[in-house]
Amino acid sequence: MTSHDSSTETGTSTREPDFGRPFRLTAGDLIGDLLWPKLLRVPSLALRPDRIGLAILIVLLIGLIDQTLAAIANTEDSPATPVVEMLSTRFAQGQAQAFESVAQLAVGDALIIGWNGTWRAITSTFSDAPWRASFVLPVAFLIYITFAVGISRMAVDDFARGKSTKWTEALAWSLQGFVSTLVAHLIPILVLLLIVGVLSVGGLVLLGVPYLNMVGSLFTILGVLLAFVGVLVLIGFGLGAPMLSPAIASEGFDGFDAMQRVGSYIFSKPGRFAIYAFILFVQFAVVASIAAAIAGATSGLAAWSMGLIMDWTNNPDGVAVAAGATSEGRGFAGDWAARVVEFMLKLPALAAGGFLLCYWISGWSVQYLLLRQATDGQDVTDIFVPGEMEARIDRALASRVAGIDANQSDED
Repeated sequence: MTSHDSSTETGTSTREPDFGRPFRLTAGDLIGDLLWPKLLRVPSLALRPDRIGLAILIVLLIGLIDQTLAAIANTEDSPATPVVEMLSTRFAQGQAQAFESVAQLAVGDALIIGWNGTWRAITSTFSDAPWRASFVLPVAFLIYITFAVGISRMAVDDFARGKSTKWTEALAWSLQGFVSTLVAHLIPILVLLLIVGVLSVGGLVLLGVPYLNMVGSLFTILGVLLAFVGVLVLIGFGLGAPMLSPAIASEGFDGFDAMQRVGSYIFSKPGRFAIYAFILFVQFAVVASIAAAIAGATSGLAAWSMGLIMDWTNNPDGVAVAAGATSEGRGFAGDWAARVVEFMLKLPALAAGGFLLCYWISGWSVQYLLLRQATDGQDVTDIFVPGEMEARIDRALASRVAGIDANQSDED
């Protein structure tokens, strides 16, 4: 009996490889085991109406608070610029030189320039609008980290398990993980403040008194070591802050664990982190340009089409209303209509902004899972599910009890 017959009798399929067929190398063979191509799924993860809706809610809440306070502070002599707009403009200006340093492969200089630009943007914003910035920025921070956990949970559920999480479940997850998320973000900041405080007091006591500073100068080495620790904390937090919310969404409600995981992944796999971040930013630039073009074209086409016939019939007031342009002397009705049209024409830009914010959160969520697998070997599909571990333990105990009962019945 041949081996083919025996395999037929046993019902197994032992097909011999056909070496006569030509070998074909597919794209799946090349990238199947690679992690970075999975980042290409981020735009599709972000392009979900419920996730974009939550991101738009973040923008609306922060914008409503910021615009309201700006309107209160606004005067004819000195118009008030919204705090978020002011900060984002100055931040972009401060980072331009940092990007130039990155292009020249001067990564260390880029980090220093980026930090200095960020610090100047924050301090100048607080200097120009102290009471508004003191309220708007902390509130915006709390709103962002709260909703970011929910959006991240939806993204990791979809990416890891192919599950579509409802937005109500995501909001419940956000509220449940709020304290843990806040702890994960505040601990590095508190550590930095503590280090700065210790160095300041030490400098005053040991270096600010004549003759005592001769002895105190010898302890400067301790200050240098503390400053080095502070720099490491600053680097870890500055680079890893966007992954703290994804860590809470993926691992459960433990702020200390999230902070430690993110820090360890950045310092143990800096090369992978840099490559993944570069892919995300390049992809973000492409996606952002497309989203902005679509939003601009949509608003432009709507305004042009609505005012087209009025332009032919020489109705400049109607054309202005169709374009959302307000002016004096048009009357209450025309002014009110123009303001409504202006708001409607901004909706495509609002939707594009919500999508890009959703992309930002989803991208860092995927990057967190990929860095975790590269560092700890934990598969990207392994995410925390409430009650799952308890259910496994219950099933294992039930199986064990059933096996004991079966053995006892056999002995009887």
